[in-house]
Amino acid sequence: MVGIALELMSEIGLSRLQGPAPTINSLVEEIPALYRYALTLTGDSEKAEWLVGDTISKAWEKIATFRGESSVKTWLHRILHNLAADSFRRGSNEVSVEEIEEQWMDDDYSVDPEKLLESAEEREAIKDSLLRLPFAYRSVVVLHDVEGWRLSEVASSLQITLAAAKQRLRRGRMMMVSALSEASDRREASKGVPLSCWQARSMVSDYIDGDLSGGKRVDLEGHLRLCPTCPPLYASLVGVKASLSNLRDPDSVIPPDVIMRIRHGVHRVANGLR
Repeated sequence: MVGIALELMSEIGLSRLQGPAPTINSLVEEIPALYRYALTLTGDSEKAEWLVGDTISKAWEKIATFRGESSVKTWLHRILHNLAADSFRRGSNEVSVEEIEEQWMDDDYSVDPEKLLESAEEREAIKDSLLRLPFAYRSVVVLHDVEGWRLSEVASSLQITLAAAKQRLRRGRMMMVSALSEASDRREASKGVPLSCWQARSMVSDYIDGDLSGGKRVDLEGHLRLCPTCPPLYASLVGVKASLSNLRDPDSVIPPDVIMRIRHGVHRVANGLR
């Protein structure tokens, strides 16, 4: 990951930076922490790598604007957070803040602490529940409870008030508890089913393309036989793939005059004409 980011910085001209060397070193030193933060936020290694690379690129573009009013760490995490926020849309599996507030205001609402803590000890269950938090709350929980930042640092990095950071942390933790409680219920319903639903769903695309190894393929097929929720998703993915393959038009659909105009334009550019 560090090598990729360094290569990117070279491509965008970081070696020509006229500023002090510690600034360059500070950018490089934060790459592992940025990647860890991005990976926890997204649950997707490719997206995390893209976010870190783009963060370094944006930081270089704005390096002249850095005044040291916050640490390099805070500044870079702010850039990454904003990039991630732009790329996220509300997902259908996200917990509803309003519903959770309503649940927790009900004196009769509770959870089974033993089952919940059992789920909390499972890394995949924690990651899945964390990804169910709306992004604004997830980012605060990750920075404070995962990365160990002070709440004032979180507020500064996300450019929100300390009161807003406290509220998001409180609600985020409440949503985590409720999401983990649901995870324990889902686990009870799927006892004996190979793989977790998330593990199975992350393999389905490779399975459709015939790229899944023998052992993983057997586990996935076993999951699809026994899981009550994943088979419709699998069938839908297969159907969408088939529909997409039918979307390709033959070359003959492109009007000849369009081809001629494109070729003419290419020749003009090649000959230095406008």
